[in-house]
Amino acid sequence: MKLENLDTPALFIDIDTVENNLTEMQRRIDHLGLTLRPHTKAHKIPQLARKQIDFGAKGICTSKLGEAEIMLEGGIEDILITTPIAGDNKVQRLIKLHTQYPKAKLYQVIDHPLHVESIAKLAKQSQVEVNLLIEVESGQQRCGVVVGQDLLALIEKIVDTQGVNYSGIQAYSGHLQLIKGFEERQKQARTAVTDLFDYIETELKPRNLTPQIISGGGTGTYQAYQGLHYTEIQAGSYLFMDASYTKIGDEQNQDANRQFVPALKVLSTVISHPTPNRAVIDAGMKSLSIDLGMPTVDTRQDITYQCGGDEHGILHIDSHQTLNIGQTLTLTPSHCDTTLNNFDYLHVVKNGQVVDTWKISGRGRSD
Repeated sequence: MKLENLDTPALFIDIDTVENNLTEMQRRIDHLGLTLRPHTKAHKIPQLARKQIDFGAKGICTSKLGEAEIMLEGGIEDILITTPIAGDNKVQRLIKLHTQYPKAKLYQVIDHPLHVESIAKLAKQSQVEVNLLIEVESGQQRCGVVVGQDLLALIEKIVDTQGVNYSGIQAYSGHLQLIKGFEERQKQARTAVTDLFDYIETELKPRNLTPQIISGGGTGTYQAYQGLHYTEIQAGSYLFMDASYTKIGDEQNQDANRQFVPALKVLSTVISHPTPNRAVIDAGMKSLSIDLGMPTVDTRQDITYQCGGDEHGILHIDSHQTLNIGQTLTLTPSHCDTTLNNFDYLHVVKNGQVVDTWKISGRGRSD
């Protein structure tokens, strides 16, 4: 069917734009001499993860264990789980994945000795070995061990413990991805991890504890680490982009990021037009997330979106170009990850035609 004939609100991608973004990011990562391990929390769809690998990515990241389960079921077998887990239920599920998918390469992020002990205990019982990456505090003050003696002690504990393997370090500065201005963003991203790389050279390398994998970076910061020793980049939003990422600036422009093109959209219908300068569409907070601001209306710079509640979007029209009841509009979300998590299905569009529909299999899998 034609795009405009979809029932609304509807989430869709332009597949040609997605593939162009895939090609461009892989070209850039190859030029930097790095490996791409894209973060699939942006899309939660095994078909898209496979496409990323087909375009050159080494493997993928998932935020949660539940997302990793979905990706393994979908045939993806090189996965880094970027969030620490806690509790017997989670550890048992992790070990089950190792026994259920013995050929898969799985990596689990941890940041505390208790993580090592709980995972190693069940791993030994099941006669498997779990690859661990240690998350290091990189400015976000979320998870992560502080660089220094605590990091060294945690590495040594993994090395000395049966059932687990010291595979590397995760250093991800998520809070810097949307810093406006290319140079300032790159400067802050690099500064956030300088202590780590100094410590690797002065303390870990002499002890033969240099991490095999150093994973981090994102769509906004992947260019910041030249001359350091990151081995893989976790960028994810480049695939879809969104209104927030397009405003952060790139090498050429302080105010606009044109490295990648927005591909994720929401189709919505005008359901009311109470005044010449105010209309209402059927996409509210349950369709368009507003955690990073308001979405933008494509091709209509004269229209400003205001959240009207769960199911309504209010459009303020700063021109004489009114809309028609029943007319469809395309909007670019402010945040791709959280908008996608509002929908069960993603429609695939090519040249204005819906050519496929993918189930967002990882939706709701924040477990």
